[in-house]
Amino acid sequence: MTQEQITLLRAIPIEDLASRLGLDVRHHKALCPFHNDHHASLSFNVRKNTYRCFVCDAHGDTIDLVRHLLNKDFQQACLYLMNVSLSGRG
Repeated sequence: MTQEQITLLRAIPIEDLASRLGLDVRHHKALCPFHNDHHASLSFNVRKNTYRCFVCDAHGDTIDLVRHLLNKDFQQACLYLMNVSLSGRG
């Protein structure tokens, strides 16, 4: 996988990806899937295309979100994102 391909995968809109992965994103926030969350603590920064939970400190970019949410390693997460970006679905 080239650095250019990785850069393109990191440019996939993170809120769209989070929605495809089953998160209910509203007003740049969602319930954090990484801990027992009752109030939306997972925040999306669309300018930086990243996420951060202000309770459990989970954070990262599109690749990290797939890695942690779907329990994949870096290579598997990149392949998953390539399929998502090519097919337009999760």
